[in-house]
Amino acid sequence: MPMPTESVTDHSKELSDIKKEVVEARNLVIKTDNLLKSFHAELKAVARQNEEFARKQWMSSAVAYVLFAALAVGGAILVSSAATRSSAGDRERLEKQVGELTAQQEQLKRDAAANAQARQSAADVYRMMTTLPGDERLKGVDALVKLDVARLSPLERSALNDRAELLRKEVGAMAFERGRTAFRRNDMQGTAEHLSRFMAMNPTGTDATEAAFFLGVAYNQLRKYDQAIPMLTRFMDTEKRSKNRDYAMLLLAHSLEQTGQLDKAAAVARDALGTYPDSEFAPQLRGRLASVKRLQSGTAAPAAPGQAPAAAPGAAPAPAQPPTATTAAPAGQTQ
Repeated sequence: MPMPTESVTDHSKELSDIKKEVVEARNLVIKTDNLLKSFHAELKAVARQNEEFARKQWMSSAVAYVLFAALAVGGAILVSSAATRSSAGDRERLEKQVGELTAQQEQLKRDAAANAQARQSAADVYRMMTTLPGDERLKGVDALVKLDVARLSPLERSALNDRAELLRKEVGAMAFERGRTAFRRNDMQGTAEHLSRFMAMNPTGTDATEAAFFLGVAYNQLRKYDQAIPMLTRFMDTEKRSKNRDYAMLLLAHSLEQTGQLDKAAAVARDALGTYPDSEFAPQLRGRLASVKRLQSGTAAPAAPGQAPAAAPGAAPAPAQPPTATTAAPAGQTQ
């Protein structure tokens, strides 16, 4: 049987061990409690961080949504504005094109109407040059001058011009023959009438030169000195070898004297006397020169317009009649 002392010792030891275990258990409980508290604090901190992150994420999402919505609205506004501006520009451009096309269409209509009118007028002019009797066909030539030939085709213009040229030659030849016949009959009024019509057609060649002489003589005899001067000058400058040149120079000097061009009249008379000293008109040329000198010196009053000047003393009187058509043969032809 054990001893009571040993039993008490064992109990004390066991109690001590139990006490130690209880202390350790309590410390472990305290430590565990502290750990739990720390873990709980950490959980709260993590929860707060998560809440803060969630809040920030929500705010970021909200800001992103707002920005996206603003960008979307701004983009829509920009696109709408651009589309509106583009539509307005396209509308203006299309309206301008429509206006231009309308103007072009109206211009084409006007051009077509003008072309049709020009063709109708051309047909009327051609009909006048072909169907009217005698000299009345010249009305077609006058109408051709007023016609807008730019709207006609080249063929139409050529036909009109050819017909007008033929008509001018035909009527001009008739007028020339009538004028020459009137000149032979000493009908100066008829000569001026027919040959002025002939010269109005701008003829060329020997017929024009001969007509200028006849017409100059006729105007001088009719006392239309202003009109006689260019005709006689043309004949004198063109026909250097004509047998009638001295007579033309005499009449030219007379016409210049009558129009007050005394210096020119004296020059023409001197030229005629120097070129044709043996001319049958030399006495009259000398008389004309003397008359001009007296007028230049103021010793004689100029003749009244339309009156022949007084002949110089000893000078033969001016010819009362012009030379006949036979006498007035141009250079290169015999009388």
